[in-house]
Amino acid sequence: MFSWLTKPLQEYNRMREMNRLPHAILLCAPEGVGAGVLAREFARSFLCLAGKDENCNCHSCSMLKNNSHPDLTVVDRGNSQSIGVDAMRQGINSLVGTPTNGHGRVLLINQANCMTVQASNALLKTLEEPAGNTLIVLTTENIRSILPTIISRSMRVQVNIPDISEFNEFLKQQTSSDRDFSVELYVSGMSPLKVLDWIDNRYDEHLHACLELFESVMRGDGDIRKLASELEALSREDSSMLYGLMYAVIKDVMGYQSGISPENLKILRDKEALGNLASIHPDSLSEAARKVIMLKGAGVGPTGIKNSIIGILQLLNWLELLRGY
Repeated sequence: MFSWLTKPLQEYNRMREMNRLPHAILLCAPEGVGAGVLAREFARSFLCLAGKDENCNCHSCSMLKNNSHPDLTVVDRGNSQSIGVDAMRQGINSLVGTPTNGHGRVLLINQANCMTVQASNALLKTLEEPAGNTLIVLTTENIRSILPTIISRSMRVQVNIPDISEFNEFLKQQTSSDRDFSVELYVSGMSPLKVLDWIDNRYDEHLHACLELFESVMRGDGDIRKLASELEALSREDSSMLYGLMYAVIKDVMGYQSGISPENLKILRDKEALGNLASIHPDSLSEAARKVIMLKGAGVGPTGIKNSIIGILQLLNWLELLRGY
């Protein structure tokens, strides 16, 4: 179990030991911090025949580890943009009947913020009249997208982001390296598991190369069109990395304009580049931020804009806006 998940797990265990577990748990956590891991541990603990921790090898825990537990049903959006009512009804129906091991049934709903209105209403009916000896665990990255009536009928468990040093130490242990992963963490929005995936696919190398090229362009000795092309390639690897880089750049420029020294910024370090960027009018900087939001909404990447030339031109437009061309 990840160190930053220890506190919410302890909260769950305390409720379980007091026999005060609710019928539904709403697990709120940012993307990439392991909400799914924690949710499955909730399910494992609820179904465990021995009442032990995550290292238990009872029959129930063994089945769960092998993804073959008949009393655990997982509902998620899969390759779709949302969780539909049909998938939700199938999940709800799985809670009915006698459990195989006599320890109840669990419904795990990943990314519950993606439920359609119809799916949410179907779930709400179940929460209003829950079946006995069942547990529903919902995970969400955006609680504002959850119906207030669902929130009120669930016990909310919050996963808080720890200090960056804890994530950094985790990544060092996982990669057996002494590297500083601060840039990757800031670009990812403090999502260590996402960063780990980037590292496994060597996307982080491309990220750093793009950052160096960006600073050279901002100094005035780099090729802005080459940078636009490299950023477009970055978006094909993981579009969230592109958006994260853009947001981090804007945040650093704003910070530098407000008097933060380069060594205390998130990702930008080149003083000459920062000096040029600092001359950008705040209105232009706000417009650049708007462009990033527009690009994100358009879905630059393999599932969004299909024509790479359009993507390059949009990125070029954003970069030229930053330079004040």
